[in-house]
Amino acid sequence: MSGVLTRAVADVAARHPGKTAIRDVDGTDVAYGDLVARVERLAAGLHARGVREGDTVAFALPNSARYIALILALASLGARYVPLMGDFTPEETARALDQARPELLVAARPHHAAGAVPEVAPEALEAPAPPAPVPPEPYAGLFRQLWTSGSTGFPKMMVWRQDRFVTERRRWLADTGMTDADTYYCRHPLDVAHATDLHVFAALLSGARLVLADPAAPAGAHLERLRAERATVMSALPGHYADLVEAAVRAGDGGGLPDLRRPLCGGAYLPPAVVRDAAEVLGVRIRQIYGSTEFGIALGNMADEVQTSGAMVPVEGVGARVAPLSDRAPGTGELVLRSDCTSEGYLFADEANARTFRDGEFWTGDVAERLPGGAFRIIGRVTEVLATPAGPLLAPVLDAEIADACPGTAAVALPLDPGGFTGRVAVAVCPAPDAAAQDVVKQVEALLAGHGLDGAAHLVDAIPRTPVGKVDKPRLRTRLGLAGKR
Repeated sequence: MSGVLTRAVADVAARHPGKTAIRDVDGTDVAYGDLVARVERLAAGLHARGVREGDTVAFALPNSARYIALILALASLGARYVPLMGDFTPEETARALDQARPELLVAARPHHAAGAVPEVAPEALEAPAPPAPVPPEPYAGLFRQLWTSGSTGFPKMMVWRQDRFVTERRRWLADTGMTDADTYYCRHPLDVAHATDLHVFAALLSGARLVLADPAAPAGAHLERLRAERATVMSALPGHYADLVEAAVRAGDGGGLPDLRRPLCGGAYLPPAVVRDAAEVLGVRIRQIYGSTEFGIALGNMADEVQTSGAMVPVEGVGARVAPLSDRAPGTGELVLRSDCTSEGYLFADEANARTFRDGEFWTGDVAERLPGGAFRIIGRVTEVLATPAGPLLAPVLDAEIADACPGTAAVALPLDPGGFTGRVAVAVCPAPDAAAQDVVKQVEALLAGHGLDGAAHLVDAIPRTPVGKVDKPRLRTRLGLAGKR
């Protein structure tokens, strides 16, 4: 196997050939030795169809062990993969294909991109074919083109090198103390970094067991399977933990998740109430983490305590600072990171690269508060700062206040002047099932007035999410008629 990543996984397989590497969505087990054999078959099938070093192959696939083996097969050929996200419209798919320019599309079923690029079913790639040639030196270059979450607009495509990615993952494993005795539970679609970075590659590089779940399964099903698999590691978003808590309460289930020793949570502002509820109902103490598709993992807190402070410290090898938003608050500003093993940046997005990657630093677009002792607390996006008479207020903090004041209500504050630092805001409100909608609206608008904000509450049936699980703010803005308005 000729890629830095694939050789690293093959080294693990050589030590544990019979150990389960992946438990598939359907419950089928794939051993490390069998995974390596499958990767070699798929590499041969891809090579037979003309895939060569530097080529890109698009995926339109559900979660499966074969999906993971295909990623590794392309890495071994020195080729790249790019997923076509499950929620892409035909127009967005055409835009993605125009950017990615794949040589081939691997699709589980006929795709609406059919005709735009040659298409093959994944199982066809495992048919007998001559072995792919193995170069003497492992390929260290580009191996994946992955989309950002899309929570702030059409996702941007960025690219990672194999050597830097493996180095970054190994630092992360050392920092968290995860080992080959762990069982990772992946509830995310494999199309996104939250699945691959925090579950797939971390598990396979450590020699642990990876459990793939159906991302569309209800929270109650995830709760049951987490217990049945005795999962020790899971990374999920705040909303996912809130869903698990709700499912446990609804079922009158006090069993909790006793085996989950590393319940990680990142990707968004984490309300203290979610941390407290997870500890009380599920018996887990969420470990907060912070990172991005472009950078990797930057901050974390592995302390075994109920982490309501939001404090995180830099991962080994990461430098962090804040660029103040104003002279009045020098300890609060945009989080700026530095590492020697990050991605290569965005493809076909020169303006975004110029804004985000500057002088060897990554400008995250997130607002952080610097705490004593070198810790940081993430409090929202730069574009989510609202101006109040008492000082800056971050939209996610306002969302958490509304949730505390109106239990069971989901709310998302949308600044009407993103990045403009004004007090104009619209709040999408999905009231609790047993709440009087108009009473909730009045309560929310009273909260806004109490902060001196100029805004109104808008009722919605549900809060839309991206495939990653974040709030889909562009779709929400469109639903409220705010798209393009200032």
